[in-house]
Amino acid sequence: MNPNRPSSTAIAGFSLVEVMISLSIGLVILMGIISMLANSSRSQKDLDQAGQMLLNGHFAVNELYDDLRNAGYFGTHFFNSQTYPGTSAPDPCNTTDHADLLYAMAMPVHGYRPASLNDVVDFSATSCAALLTAANQQPGSDIVVVRRVETQPLTGAGETGVIYLQANVTQAGILKNGAITHSIQDGTVTAGSATITKLDGTAAEIRKYRVHVYFVAPCSSGSGANGVCAAGDDTIPTLKRLELSVDGGVTTMIIIPLAEGVEAMKLKYGLDLVAGIVNLKDQTGLDGDGIPEPPFATTATPWSQWNSVVAVQVYLLVRTPQSDTGQVDDKTYTLGDDIFGPFTGNNQYYKRHLFSSEVRLVNLAGPRSVE
Repeated sequence: MNPNRPSSTAIAGFSLVEVMISLSIGLVILMGIISMLANSSRSQKDLDQAGQMLLNGHFAVNELYDDLRNAGYFGTHFFNSQTYPGTSAPDPCNTTDHADLLYAMAMPVHGYRPASLNDVVDFSATSCAALLTAANQQPGSDIVVVRRVETQPLTGAGETGVIYLQANVTQAGILKNGAITHSIQDGTVTAGSATITKLDGTAAEIRKYRVHVYFVAPCSSGSGANGVCAAGDDTIPTLKRLELSVDGGVTTMIIIPLAEGVEAMKLKYGLDLVAGIVNLKDQTGLDGDGIPEPPFATTATPWSQWNSVVAVQVYLLVRTPQSDTGQVDDKTYTLGDDIFGPFTGNNQYYKRHLFSSEVRLVNLAGPRSVE
């Protein structure tokens, strides 16, 4: 037998049909893997979006809660002994009238409400006109003003242009650039310097005077003057606030973005207008007992009742930063007395969550109550 002789048995390979079947099976498996990866990526994106929405909402509610909780804190000065002498609520963006800043301490919290969910608040007659324009407000959202001072006293020299408050239990004074410009005592403002001391004769503590105006803007980053939303800007609604601050040594109000995705803000106010226990007014100089009478109101009417606000209910509707055509939001959301939704167009493709909180204004309610 010749060992070099080829075998007569042929070596069999894959037929064309077998190759096609193998490729088809492999393609199905590959498509399944790709689909699984795509779904996993989308799920991760949805989780990230939902997480960002919840984070923004919690931050926004906490920011409002903390600020409202401190509303009316003016050091040791009892603002309740005074009244605001104007014929309407104080100008929320006033930076130059120091007498008015002192009188405004009588109204640590006051709000503005648009006529409807399609309207914005008209600030054309105030110093906020250039900042709270119609283009810089989200239609339907309320606006709230908070006045207080820093909880920590000033140490060292003050910053040029910044407004400070020095107070004891009977009087307070506005300081700018190291000097008192106006002081208030027994509800009367006097121009010029004053000596404000504690009982031991030492100088009373000085604290930064804060005015915060919370509002919802239709963009997160405004390209207009002073950061106002303008045509062509992004369309992410954002909770912002105006702050009494300083720019280049000049006292001014500046816009501070706080939380993206806040689509609407509505507030209700608990007013303490009815005398509580017998002789309480004789003890505090105020009607009521520090407890709001139900129901909570959407505004104070007349405006002079704003100094009787002792609690605030806050409602925020927050959406994801980006839309998702894979889900449709057809729900309605109740913010106090107002209903938002169902949404249409591209607005229906956002996930949303409603946040709410009730804040007792301890610095306003406390002086009205007794042990």
